Amino acid sequence: MSHQTERIAAARPRFLEEDIAEISRDVEAVLRSGRLVLGPRTTELERRFADYVGVEHAVAVSSCTAAIQISLRFIGVRGREVIVPTNNFPGILSAVLYEGGTPVLADMDPTTFGPDVEDIASRVTPNTAGVIVTHIGGLVCPEIGQLRSVCQAKGLFLLEDASHAHGASIDGQNAGSLADAGCFSFYPTKIMTTGTGGMLTTQHAELAELARSLRHHGQGGRRNEFVRLGNDWCLGEIQAVLGLHQLKRVDENVEHRNRVVDWYRESLADADWLTIPSPPPNARHAYYKLLAVLDEKIDANRFRRILDEEYGIENGNLYLPPCHLQPVFLESLGHEKGAFPRAERMLERQVCPPVHSSLGRDDVNRVVEALRAVKSRLSPEPARD
Repeated sequence: MSHQTERIAAARPRFLEEDIAEISRDVEAVLRSGRLVLGPRTTELERRFADYVGVEHAVAVSSCTAAIQISLRFIGVRGREVIVPTNNFPGILSAVLYEGGTPVLADMDPTTFGPDVEDIASRVTPNTAGVIVTHIGGLVCPEIGQLRSVCQAKGLFLLEDASHAHGASIDGQNAGSLADAGCFSFYPTKIMTTGTGGMLTTQHAELAELARSLRHHGQGGRRNEFVRLGNDWCLGEIQAVLGLHQLKRVDENVEHRNRVVDWYRESLADADWLTIPSPPPNARHAYYKLLAVLDEKIDANRFRRILDEEYGIENGNLYLPPCHLQPVFLESLGHEKGAFPRAERMLERQVCPPVHSSLGRDDVNRVVEALRAVKSRLSPEPARD
């Protein structure tokens, strides 16, 4: 039996009517200029994004993965190891492999879904080049200071995968400014979007210079001079227009996402079968995703499927299966099920109710009703006397 009316999307970019009108005018100006790449809009987006994050340099690129790969090229990871949490997007491991490095996977902290810093520290060897930390779901890794100290003591590069964390911060310091480099995604599901695209943030002038060269096929100081192997990793001027307008809305979008999560907390306060973790008091959570955890007695796969197929509530989890169980890496990395038990156990139990800037209170109420209905179907309440 289907309970669907209009589906509620798990993620949706937000463009206000006034923004659409301004974006249309700005896009028209780009088209009339004839400059569709590496023009003034890209430069302006880079400057404003650097100011927002709180770093000296920001370089616009085609994706977060491109930003990560450029950073790894700067480090020089060929023949060396890079430690990465297994609950991650497979593209990060691909970037390590493309740069000739060896991904070394680590387990996660089951309370935050972030990296287990002690597990990471235990995997450092003389051949380790650095660590990639992912701010899962929009929560800056709460132990980022401890992790940074470990890396500094051992001479390792620390790279932030901030693809979920636009507008997130800890102790008043923004994601993307907490390590040697930060890498952001502007994919359509993210907190701000340019359609596709990404940004690299850093205090290292040499890394920024390398990034500007590599994103345009390794171009040197002159237009027809190519000094290194690069790639086509540019962000277009029309995408930069979108980025400039989206950047203006980041803080209000993050505030609304927090409001949506507060509505879920209020409405599900008595639901002992669903845990909604609270961020530490020194952190501003961006809530790219709400990582709620179902009671282990509930069949989570069936729960998520019924919620989507019968109630029209898009949902999901991050990241199931974890990287060590992804088919592409099973043979090359040689891990089996059970290798990272905390990640496997917690990722199986996740459900991510919709959280985005276009949701209203009525939408949340409908999601909550659906969550309760599915739970009741899968584990009916015992009869009362």
